[in-house]
Amino acid sequence: MTLFRRERRIKERYRPLATVVFTVHSGKDPGRVSSPVTGDVQDVSSTGMSVVTPRLAPDGIHIMYDTLMTYRNRIDATIFPEGKPPVRVQGTVIWFRAADEPAGFYIFGMRFDQEAPSLEELRLAPRKDPR
Repeated sequence: MTLFRRERRIKERYRPLATVVFTVHSGKDPGRVSSPVTGDVQDVSSTGMSVVTPRLAPDGIHIMYDTLMTYRNRIDATIFPEGKPPVRVQGTVIWFRAADEPAGFYIFGMRFDQEAPSLEELRLAPRKDPR
């Protein structure tokens, strides 16, 4: 276990089959908002989620920081769980890295501003194990 791979989650994560559409709001200039990006939810809890995305900086606004990491950017996202009503969440990205698959994609972890208990109540449909 390393400092960077240590499990820090408090709430149980679900592995839903869900799409997410998010925009990035500039921390330096809150009126500056990226165009929507569609990704896949890798896992989710009432306090956060991880998202696989094809882009880290839509319209030049990085998912995490503005201007040499001086200003923290914000994420506004809508989760579309299969067969369930959409859930809107807001928060900040706390980590990101290259995704294992698909090639050229990224994954980021987002902490919600407010707990979203509706995500636990939905009991999102689990992903099928590819094995």
